[in-house]
Amino acid sequence: MPGRGHRVPEQPVFGRRLRELRVARGLSQAELVGAELSAAYLSRLESGARPPTERVLALLCARLDVSPSEFLAPVSSPLAQALATVATVGESPQAATLLEDALLRDGEGDAVLRWHVQWLLARSYQAQGREADELRVLRALVALSDEIDLPDLQARSQVRLARRLRASGQLNEARTAAGHALTWATEYKLPFRDVAEATLTMISIDAETGQLGDARTRADQLIHALSEDFAGPLTDQIPTRLQVEVLWTAAGVAVRQGDRTGTAELLRAALERMPSNDDPVLWMRLRLAAASMYLQMDPRDTVCARRTLDEAASAAALVGMPLHQLEVLLLQCQLAFHEGRFADARELSDRLGPQPEGMSRRDHVALEILRNQLAIVDGDRAAAQAAMERIAKEARESGNVELSAEAWRALAESLSAANGTTPG
Repeated sequence: MPGRGHRVPEQPVFGRRLRELRVARGLSQAELVGAELSAAYLSRLESGARPPTERVLALLCARLDVSPSEFLAPVSSPLAQALATVATVGESPQAATLLEDALLRDGEGDAVLRWHVQWLLARSYQAQGREADELRVLRALVALSDEIDLPDLQARSQVRLARRLRASGQLNEARTAAGHALTWATEYKLPFRDVAEATLTMISIDAETGQLGDARTRADQLIHALSEDFAGPLTDQIPTRLQVEVLWTAAGVAVRQGDRTGTAELLRAALERMPSNDDPVLWMRLRLAAASMYLQMDPRDTVCARRTLDEAASAAALVGMPLHQLEVLLLQCQLAFHEGRFADARELSDRLGPQPEGMSRRDHVALEILRNQLAIVDGDRAAAQAAMERIAKEARESGNVELSAEAWRALAESLSAANGTTPG
């Protein structure tokens, strides 16, 4: 039995071993915890989402009739070694190499450990802009979570897959994945974070497919749930990252509805809530998103867009990955166009190159739109206008109503600019 001060095993190793011991004894989660703990809490322990306390460790050791050493990871596990190493190097190309190697060496190892390795590998690919690799790993992650059969892992895997599919323009499949995640999170009464992540993903998909009423209803319900469940509007009991993402996502719906005031208020609340020393990467990403939304307003708010973009650019130079640098350049290019600085916009467009490697599909389309806008201003109206109309129609046919509307708006603005009127 563990005594006071005994070293508590770390996650995710503890959760993996806990599940192995429980299953080996033929116990359900409810049978193992009895009246002392909840089955939902045990599920979070087994998935690695919660660390065990000394009291919980003592209780589980007594019920399973094992010593705490039973929960320690074998030193020889390549998966466990990779997880420990990656914790020190972050989401870098080096991390991806370490994780890939661990999966090759121990591809049939413990399923929960493999899940955590694939989860981190997908994040590393995302940070590097390796979309195809990220999508491949996320599909494997979903399949593995179904094999493990833990609702926590299933919901989180589906959310990550839905977000990647949405970014790739595969909106129907993204909606299906987000729906699965929301079902898992609500039916199994997972932590509020899991419900919120799935709901936020569904809101973004609703907004892009033109279902703005549904998106606004979900966003309002989520903000209300945060206030009701935690006794105050977005209180400090909720992780800052989640608070910011709720406000950020709600702002994205408001701007698409043409609610300029609501968008500005939500963005202001999100920006004020995110201190730069808390999570520098999230701080930067929030400002990139804010700059983009300011440029989507009608009329476009180039003053606020410039301020937040300058802040994001400074942060990206310090903590950003190559993907973030591309996002900064694209937004700077768009801002220059909307400010009537066409020569600067062309120079920035040239710096991005013909087909920037690592840029998201949506940003590739936005860059194509911008380059056709510049072509129209330069007098090459017929070919560029035809290209813009094609983009708008293809976006509409794929279900991306928002992107289609933005393409038509960009066409109108570029024609106006070509006639001597500065875009608003």
